[in-house]
Order: sequence, then structure tokens, then C-alpha cells
Amino acid sequence: MIDFITVVFQQELFYLKIQAQSIEQYVDTDKIGTIFVVVNDRKLVCHQIDTAWWGVNQSKVKVLWAESFGRTDFLDGWSSQQYYKLATANIADSEWSACLDAKTWFVRHLDFSLLFDQHGRVRLTSLPTIPVFKPAEQSVNTFFDINSQKVIGPAGVPFLFNTQEMNLLIKYLESKNTNLFDYFTEAVQRPKFVTEFMFYSGWIVHRHGDHNKLYSEDQYYTITNIADFEFQDFDSKFNQMQLKENLTASIHRRVYLKLAKQDLETWVKFLRNKKLIDDLSDETVIKELLNTANVE
Repeated sequence: MIDFITVVFQQELFYLKIQAQSIEQYVDTDKIGTIFVVVNDRKLVCHQIDTAWWGVNQSKVKVLWAESFGRTDFLDGWSSQQYYKLATANIADSEWSACLDAKTWFVRHLDFSLLFDQHGRVRLTSLPTIPVFKPAEQSVNTFFDINSQKVIGPAGVPFLFNTQEMNLLIKYLESKNTNLFDYFTEAVQRPKFVTEFMFYSGWIVHRHGDHNKLYSEDQYYTITNIADFEFQDFDSKFNQMQLKENLTASIHRRVYLKLAKQDLETWVKFLRNKKLIDDLSDETVIKELLNTANVE
């Protein structure tokens, strides 16, 4: 059983509704613990979220206001959501929590025998740190007194946190006379730019020497995201999304404004085939995607 965590702001609610339908469609409800939706926006946005979006899973949904974990007005949204992911993973109810972005949608059935190996390890390999995050890597290595050059995969979301390890990390920070809020909200900023997944990955190495106790190198599932600078790669990325090993698909909201009409129609047809937007017209879907893309 796993929990799900999504940090969201008001303009992403259309994405969140599709994600909710994707979870109902492709994740067995008896394998789901709690679905945490953390609103990184004004408190009134919490009331705009309808738990009925999650269908059979609606009783499992907990909508939380992000500021209940501490106010992060001094951070940009990308940085603050990283802190809120970590803070929510610490209060997860299940052994594992899967962190998602609002735009992350399941596109095929999640088979837990393919996600976990026979020893209960997550089958998402560790990856070398890319050059832009080398300063963050050095900061994490120094803090934990380790020498790691890898981060737990899959280089994005879904990312799986182990709840017990997060709890122990919180206690470790307290033993260092700090806490998650004070440490991470400072470390995520310039010049360190420590990310949530890198920070957690460093903790696992500090605890176990490497990632292998909890995370297997034998990865089965892949994920596909079209980043904001990859709009010209739509065709190749879309082909990846249709592979049998590809679990989730996502497109950065700024990509939608750059896609050709034919690509938008192809994407909407894909979502319809996956039964994620059955109750909406194609025109409505495209309008909502473009409206969200226009938000800065």
C-alpha cells in the first residue's frame, strides 16, 4: 500500500482533476492508503477541490493547506513545493508515498509486482547527478558527510519516499539543532539549489552507505515528461509514452502554447483513449490546457 502526494496551486486544478481520474483508472484502490493534496496557494483554494474527482477513492483524499507546514513566502513556487513534498512525506500513513506533480498522469495499470522487487525495494534505479546540480550535490555531501554522485530515480516523478526514513531524517535534523523547515528552505535557495529528491537521496546514503537497501537497480517502469524546452520533441516523446513500460505521462504547461494544433489534437485523443477526459469535449480540453499554460 502506498500514499500519493501532490502539491498544487489554483491554476493547476484542471490538471489535478485529470490526475485524480488517472489514479482511479490505473491504480487498484485496495493498494492506496491516503491521497494527500497540498494546496500551495490561498487557503480558499482548498475548498475548490472536489474529492469526488477521485471517484471510488474520494474517502481517501486529504486536502491540506501548505502553510500548515510553515509559510514560505520568501521562496518561489518551484522551491516552496519541494519543501512541502518533504513535509508531507513525513506524515504519510503508509510505508511508502509516491510524490507526483499535478501534470503527472497515469496512463497504464500500476502493477505493484513491477514497482517493487521480491525484497520490497522500489525498482527505480539511481542516476548520476547532472552538471547543473553539482553544487547541490556538494552541499548535500558536506551536510551528511558522504561522497555520493547519484540521486534516486526516475529523474522526476513519481518519486517514492520511504516514510520511516523520512521520520528518521526529521529526527536527525533535530539532533543537528535544526529542523526541516529551517534547513531545507535555506538550502533550496541560491547558491546551493538543493532539491528535495537529492536531499532525501543523500540521507539514504548517509544511513545505508548507498541506495540499494531500499531502491533496486532493476528498473522496469519508465516515465515520460515533455519539459518546457522540449516542445520540438513532441513526436519522439509521444512515442515513448505509448511503450508498455511507460507508467506516467506529462507535459509542462508552457509547452501547450508552442504545440501545433495537430499535436494538441493528438494529445487530447491520447487522453480520451486512456479514459481520462471522457466527460469533456475536445474543444473544452484544449481550451483548459491553453488557459493553464497562459498563467505565469
